[in-house]
Amino acid sequence: MSLAKADNSRVLNGAGLTYDPQKNLDFWSSEDALQNCPQGVGSQTFPLFSSNQPDNLRNIPKQGRKILGKLSTISNGECKEFGTCLQIQGESQGMTSTQFANVASESVMDYTNEFTSDKIFKSKEELIQWTRNIGRKNGFVIVIKRSDLGSGGGQKARISFCCERGGQYRNKGKNKENKKEKQLRNVATKKCGCPFTLKGCKLGSDDNWMLEVVCGVHNHPITKPIGGRSYAGRLSKKETLLLIDMSKSKARPRDILVTLKDRDVDNASTIKQIYNARQRHNKLIKIPERSQIQQLLSKLSEHKYVEWHRSFDNSKIIKDLFWAHPVSINLLHAFPRVLVMDTCKTNRYNLLLLVIEGVTSTNMTFVVALAYLESEREDNYIWALERLRSVMDDNALPAVIISDKELALMNAIARVFPTAKHLLSRWHIARNVLTNCKKLFAINEIWEKFRMSWNLVVLSSNEDEFTDRLNALKKDFISYPEAIEYVMNTWLNNYKEQFVSAWTDKIMHFGNLTKNRVGSSHSMLKKHLRFGHCNFETSWGKIHSLLELQHTNIRASFDRSLKVVQDQFKTAEFEELQGFISTDALHMILRELKRAHSIGVDAHACGCIIRLTHGLPCAHEIAEFKRESQPIPLESIDSYWRMLDLVPISEKQKINSSCEPVFDLIAEHFDEVDDDTKLHILKKLTEIANAEFPLIETEAKKEIHGQPNSKGLSMIPTAQVKKKRQSKATVHTNKRLKSNKFAHFFPVGLLPYIHHIKDVVADGNCGFRAVADLMGFGEDGWLQVRKDLLNELNSNLEYYSLLYGTGETDERVKELIHALTYFESCPRHDRWMIMPDMGHLIASAYNIVLFHLSFQQCLTFLPLRSMPMPTNYRKDIAIGYVNNNHFVEVFLSLDHPVPPITTTWYKFCHACAEGWETVYTSRIEHFREVIGNNVATDEIIIDSSSDD
Repeated sequence: MSLAKADNSRVLNGAGLTYDPQKNLDFWSSEDALQNCPQGVGSQTFPLFSSNQPDNLRNIPKQGRKILGKLSTISNGECKEFGTCLQIQGESQGMTSTQFANVASESVMDYTNEFTSDKIFKSKEELIQWTRNIGRKNGFVIVIKRSDLGSGGGQKARISFCCERGGQYRNKGKNKENKKEKQLRNVATKKCGCPFTLKGCKLGSDDNWMLEVVCGVHNHPITKPIGGRSYAGRLSKKETLLLIDMSKSKARPRDILVTLKDRDVDNASTIKQIYNARQRHNKLIKIPERSQIQQLLSKLSEHKYVEWHRSFDNSKIIKDLFWAHPVSINLLHAFPRVLVMDTCKTNRYNLLLLVIEGVTSTNMTFVVALAYLESEREDNYIWALERLRSVMDDNALPAVIISDKELALMNAIARVFPTAKHLLSRWHIARNVLTNCKKLFAINEIWEKFRMSWNLVVLSSNEDEFTDRLNALKKDFISYPEAIEYVMNTWLNNYKEQFVSAWTDKIMHFGNLTKNRVGSSHSMLKKHLRFGHCNFETSWGKIHSLLELQHTNIRASFDRSLKVVQDQFKTAEFEELQGFISTDALHMILRELKRAHSIGVDAHACGCIIRLTHGLPCAHEIAEFKRESQPIPLESIDSYWRMLDLVPISEKQKINSSCEPVFDLIAEHFDEVDDDTKLHILKKLTEIANAEFPLIETEAKKEIHGQPNSKGLSMIPTAQVKKKRQSKATVHTNKRLKSNKFAHFFPVGLLPYIHHIKDVVADGNCGFRAVADLMGFGEDGWLQVRKDLLNELNSNLEYYSLLYGTGETDERVKELIHALTYFESCPRHDRWMIMPDMGHLIASAYNIVLFHLSFQQCLTFLPLRSMPMPTNYRKDIAIGYVNNNHFVEVFLSLDHPVPPITTTWYKFCHACAEGWETVYTSRIEHFREVIGNNVATDEIIIDSSSDD
């Protein structure tokens, strides 16, 4: 027989030998070969043996359950060994081996030495990690083949490892019942029967393990790096948590993958694995044995949505479903006068989704409610609109409703809201005219002229102008009768009053004449639910996130209108409007102010369109105010534009119209407090009852919003005016602060700059309540503040561990997590707000400037990781610490001194955050001048030992 020596590749057997390039060796018999080559020889012709060899090799010796690939020849049906882990070049007849016919023998590699170790592993996890790291280092992936706890029969626990390419592909394409082939997609496998095997055994009763090499040979090429392999790209627990958080924020899979690779340069994940991980997570969070509609109803109930549904007769199958976010209901109560309705199909069940929107005074749309409807019949629309009608106040029903020309919806609107003016969306009409008329014009220039003439008809300012422009349209395009017939019969004959300016300019629609407003909720909703393949649960998740974002943006727009004053509105005309109406309304008034210079007081030339459609003073009214040398009065602005919170005007009027509820509340509170507090309340009531001047001083208001006109100053000596106004302002401020029971808890030098101190419920969550109320969430939003701060801490745990020090890092971080992870009322003192540590979390989580004030400590906290915002757009809040156990809200004057910025911010703020502090330099010096050295301005932990 003839055998060939191995090539100069890696070692072929456990002896650790390598050979010269291939040479043929001749032996007289197999016994002769065994005698002369006890350690084996190699060949490039035949593959290794394995446990899956054909039956004619069944006599090959085995070790355990694995055939170690003995080199042998077959002579007269007899199998003889040549050595361990060698290849065969036979001289016999009828010997077959096809399992690895496509694997070249020069790829055979032995890694026994790399995994041979006397190391004792302290745990099973340590063993697994060590094994996988060695495999990764050498360019292949090791997986767990089998794991046995060894609980029965006195057996010890053990675990076996193999190469990811070990074993064979199992074809599951056959149907065992009917023996027919299933329709399968194209499949492939990376398995090639690699014999590499390791075994780990547990030692004794302790959790100690050792590793044994069963077979260290690979029969395939080893490639480096291992990036792109499915097992190597698996996500760790930390990476999975990051993926879940980013998925909740609606981050795209490719963005998630980029973030993972930025954080770990060795990450080998692919985009497919990101999609698979998200899908697995979505399946895990689903409640078992619940249908999609049950999942949706469960989510609505969990988040306290307003929800109604109805079923088909004599069945439990839901026919229609109406739902609305609780904050959206509050917005509806505040802004009920204009509603926009549209429909779309954005789900895999082909159900109609009715979207009902409102518009705020800051010109932002919000989703009022949504309804899944079984069909587009009038009955379905009536049911949904009746549900909407049931959550509205009888005295605050919509005045204008905008939709497209869907007859069933139009009929339902007329029936449920008969007093509302129904307008048709101009955008919808323009799209229909484009679709149906453009194809009738062979020349594009003629079509453009027709479109411009049509737009002129729609924008006609009065009925006479409408008639003239319509006649011109008919005359100019008489050769296109189909186009004229379409616009007449489809739109103008029956619906011109619902979209032509000659009629709509007499309706107060606040500028809403189309359902496709820029940045509308509906367009954003369609973008979130793209392609219409979402199920109910997925759709709800995306819609809920959109609604939450809408509400946050709307609150921010209210805050900007209340606090930010642009330079162009600092003139005398806007003196009484700044901070009382929305910025959008100010811009429209500014345009009318410019018109007033040319129009004057001529009402006919003015047209008064903005007064009729928006409820704002028009050009000739503004000219009248200027002629009388008075600013534009707040009373001339419609209440719609003065609404800058979520409290309806009707409720405010009820509160202002009667003082009885207030006195009832005082009487109820009076009976519950102690004697000292009763004396305090009586003193305040006595001061109010005996006051001979208005509680809001006219002179003080003039000093804040502007100087007196030149005529007034010419009649009164300047010195006398300044002295009088200064005296009144000082008396007014001191009196108000003296009446506040918390005033003495703050530095005396700071009191002139505090114009109000607001108490919150003392239930152990007072610090979180104060922040929630100042952020616009209301006191009841304290739970959300806890969650936001906890998320800020967990998302940047390493960053805050460095910030909070090195010696006691773990303890301080654990203390903060412990304090924040309590979501019930009346927590113990170890769950209260911890200052100043939580000041950094508050400023960074909400991107705001936080002032912490007390008699013992005053500090300023700035965002740590965000770029500086312009001063006019910054939001700053102040909280006070009083009685050594309670937090309150503090409202400061615009020019108040600023406490020193925390030293920790200077040390640990990100490079992009540099510049936040520059605008406060002079005000910090002012603080040091008025306060002195009596108050600590360094970071010390406030210790609270009494109940809140």
